[in-house]
Amino acid sequence: MTILFTTTYYTPYVSGLTILVKRLAEAFAKDHSVCVLTTQFEKALKTGEEMSNVLVVRIPYLFRVNKGFFMPSYFSEVWKRIAKAEAIVINMPQFEGVIPAIIGRIYRKKVICIYNCEVALPKGLANHLIEFFLHMSHFFTLSLANTIVTYTKDYGNHTLLLPFFKKKLHYIYPPIPVPNVNKHAKEELRAKIPKRKYYIGVAARIAAEKGMEYLFEAIPILKRKLKSSFAILIAGPKKPVGEKAYLQKLQPLLTQYKAEIIFLGTISQEEMGAFYSLLDVLVLPSVNKTEAFGMVQVEAMLCGVPVIASDLPGVRIPIQKTGMGELAKPNDSIGLAKKITTVLFNKKLYQKKKAVIKKEFSVDHSLNAYEAIVF
Repeated sequence: MTILFTTTYYTPYVSGLTILVKRLAEAFAKDHSVCVLTTQFEKALKTGEEMSNVLVVRIPYLFRVNKGFFMPSYFSEVWKRIAKAEAIVINMPQFEGVIPAIIGRIYRKKVICIYNCEVALPKGLANHLIEFFLHMSHFFTLSLANTIVTYTKDYGNHTLLLPFFKKKLHYIYPPIPVPNVNKHAKEELRAKIPKRKYYIGVAARIAAEKGMEYLFEAIPILKRKLKSSFAILIAGPKKPVGEKAYLQKLQPLLTQYKAEIIFLGTISQEEMGAFYSLLDVLVLPSVNKTEAFGMVQVEAMLCGVPVIASDLPGVRIPIQKTGMGELAKPNDSIGLAKKITTVLFNKKLYQKKKAVIKKEFSVDHSLNAYEAIVF
């Protein structure tokens, strides 16, 4: 069987959306022919290459609008690839996803949409217009799909578009393997960071929906409450596509608390276990519906690390299901600091057996559920 994935971004770009597609594509590629059609978001990237038995085709763009791209050759490339495919998996959000959805239906191919999240952009007329047209494109894409997948019923019930499509909606956790703790990678990371009593981790790129400012604003409160040294370790790209304005907004806080905030850069998936193993707690201070789950919190739990996550639809599910952490009110630095100190002072109470986490978030169950839909 030939499967075509379409996604705006793919590896080496790092986000939950790209990691999900990578895991699914590589799992399916063991027994099937798989192609990922994506954007050449960096000019240095090859327009075509094979990665882990997956054919990756990157389409050049003329210009970018926020995190989207204008690609004149997209239509013809999609048409060619869909003609050869038997199933099309559209990884959303993806403004251009409506094109493979239309062509897929013309060819009478199976069209599956993975609805990772809805996009919520910062306030402003331009962003409001982008959101409007993105929602319109997504509505038509979902209308054309045979099947729609989102991570949790909790998130699906709180979205703008998914309640219109409940009859073809499936809820499947993303496949999350147990991270491997590489001892050599762990020692290399340890050498990069100053010695502190507590390590508070963030595994995310710098992006507006991640709510980093609320964690940074909690630093003076943490200093008073912990009465011990600590560092916030950030694993992820500091300057991702489309986040220049947000990074400028954060700059005063980054300057003020440079002794406590340590950027480790992008860490490979193979070395993330080493990162988690250094932490006392992982924090997801996300602020809106662009965050729909947070695979990193399950990865941290599998490494024995408790989590503080925002009490948002979908995002709260791992903690509700496992009890391995605390939920914090979004956009609240004081409340976030309180939750962090509670967990740090009572860490053993929040640690659960790995088997409990693995049973709830079974990789095999997730992959089998996807296979049942695609094949």
